[in-house]
Amino acid sequence: MTPIEETADQPARLGRRQLLVTGGATLSLGALLAACGGESATGAPGRVGYAPAVTALPTETVDDAVHLRTAQSIEKTIVDVYGTISDSGALEGASADLLTRLIDNHTAAAAKAGDLVTQAGGEPYDCVNTWYMERIVPQIFENIEGNPDEGIPPTDDPARDMLAVMDAMESMAASMYQGLVEKLTVPARRAEAMLLGTQAARQSAAVAIASTGAPEAYVSPAVRGEELEADESGLIPLYAVPAQFGTLNPYSLVIGAASSAGTRFTLPIETPADNSYIYNALACPA
Repeated sequence: MTPIEETADQPARLGRRQLLVTGGATLSLGALLAACGGESATGAPGRVGYAPAVTALPTETVDDAVHLRTAQSIEKTIVDVYGTISDSGALEGASADLLTRLIDNHTAAAAKAGDLVTQAGGEPYDCVNTWYMERIVPQIFENIEGNPDEGIPPTDDPARDMLAVMDAMESMAASMYQGLVEKLTVPARRAEAMLLGTQAARQSAAVAIASTGAPEAYVSPAVRGEELEADESGLIPLYAVPAQFGTLNPYSLVIGAASSAGTRFTLPIETPADNSYIYNALACPA
């Protein structure tokens, strides 16, 4: 490359590479000055743009009262779900009688959870869990009753699906209380949670037997290390004893009409977490 010479009456010319380097440095310096340059009358440095200052999210304490308020809201939610199942008229005979019994049991469990909240120094939460009612429950009944606007056909067996929903609710409740055993700080409250969880597990077993029939529904083949086989509808039957130990994993609820590929709507039913906790500052919706 021919060297660039400077004379007294002619400024030096910039090569392409030098121009790029110089231009980049100028832009960088301009950005730096925009971000840090200039001070207000108070001496505070300037800032880029007009975005409002970031407001930190409030920190919520999760204590025994929060866990128990959440459990109470889940019990109330289950009562609401079972009320919808009862109003549908899909269950008859022994299954309908079982549903009535479970409604009474969960109503009593909600009251017991409320008593435990009071013992923990909290305010009972005698209403449904909004998070579940807005995000979980509508999907359940939409895929059973059908929704023409969304192209969802009604189920081919309402009674079967309603019993599956009941098994999912009982299994979720049992898992929730099992998880509370290690979260609650007072031994007496842990013992009460164990009793409520045991009741939910027994109720899940009763629903499985009502759905599948005895003795086929007593013990899942998975407990014996065997593979699960689908029934004539392509679904895995419900079992009173689905596994050797209680699980904290989400319950996979399978309901609805079969698609052309033979698949059905599947919804994971998870136990409560941060986004569905009933924190102490929350009150029942007006």
